[in-house]
This record gives sequence, structure tokens and C-alpha cells, in this order.
Amino acid sequence: MALIKSLRAKKLLEHPVHIKNVQESSMKKFPGEGISLWVSLEWDQQNVKKMSFYGEIEDYQKIFLESMASLLIGKPITKLDDLSLRECEAFLRDRNSESSVEGMTENEEEVLKKVFQWIRIWPLFEYSENFIFSSENGPFYQLKLVDKIKAIKAFLNSPEILTLYRNLPRPELVDVEDLTVYIHAPYSSQSERTLFEELHILGVEAFQEENLNFIPEA
Repeated sequence: MALIKSLRAKKLLEHPVHIKNVQESSMKKFPGEGISLWVSLEWDQQNVKKMSFYGEIEDYQKIFLESMASLLIGKPITKLDDLSLRECEAFLRDRNSESSVEGMTENEEEVLKKVFQWIRIWPLFEYSENFIFSSENGPFYQLKLVDKIKAIKAFLNSPEILTLYRNLPRPELVDVEDLTVYIHAPYSSQSERTLFEELHILGVEAFQEENLNFIPEA
């Protein structure tokens, strides 16, 4: 069972700013299991303006959500893409050498990671446009490495891929070598391997390159 250790985290728990007692109309329900949570996220000119949470939330979950909002309010919404559970835990510490929360189980940590991932892809649905590969600079295999990387990243952030991996960590580009693309993506179960194969098929179609090869990296 997770134990809250730091005074900073305990104060946040006593006087939460972003945890609400009622469900707001703008809130969306987290679609995964392990937590009953509704979230509202607002931004203006790409800066986070407001975050709020409601639900049947454990104390340790509340402080991580509070820290997430504290780290994001007033910052560019793109910071969501880099914000991690570890960064939020560090924010809650009294001293750098002392953990703010101890005893979280692997399952408890995994649930929070999935919540973070879900919130992370939320604004991308608003900003992303359907990916269309432009062949103005020639076919994919002839592109410079920097242009290949840019194109693959745009493809992985497209609404089609975000929808495909809706309840899983989003695939992320690791490296590109000629026509081989190394991608960090879930690949442990049969369903995840099937998803990756579909991702590969979509990539071949999108870039009109039948020799394009996607390699999963854990």
C-alpha cells in the first residue's frame, strides 16, 4: 500500500486545489481500469489554463494528480508529452534524497502511468490533422534522415495512430536506418503484437513504401 511520506505531499492532500468535490460538465472519464476518474483540461494559445479531477481517488493518486496540474498550469501544453510520474514524485519531495511516496505496488504505478498517458494524448486529438505524406522531396527512401524522422513522428502523432493505441502507451520513434524504423511500443501480448502489425501496415500505406520495415523496441 502506498504511503505518503513528505510534508509537501501531505499539505497538498489537506488543501487540494485541482481535486473537485463535484463532477464538472467539461470532464471526460478515464476509459481504463483501476481508477474511477474524471478529468477536465483547458488551454489557451497552447498554454495550460486549468486542470481539474473528480472521482473515487486514493490519497496517493490525488497528490500525483495535484502535482501534475501544478507542473502544467501556465506552461505550454506540449510539456504534457514529457511529463512523467517520476517528475511528479520529485516535485512532491521535501528533499531530493527522500522519496515523497513509498510502497506503491507495480499495479498502482501502472494505473497512474496509464492515466498520464491518456491525458498526454488528449490535446493531440485537438491539434493533429490527418497524416498525408508529401512526395514533393521525392519518395520516402530518398529523403534525408532528418526529413524521415520528421515524417515518421508526424505519422505516429496522427489521429489514426492515437486512436489505434487509445488505451495503451503511444508508439514513439527510436531511430531510422534507411527503410528500417525502430519504434518503442507495447509488444508483450498477442493483442499488442497485432496492433503493431496494423501500425506497420498503416505505415507502408501512408508512405507508399512496400519495403518499409517497423521494428518494435521495448
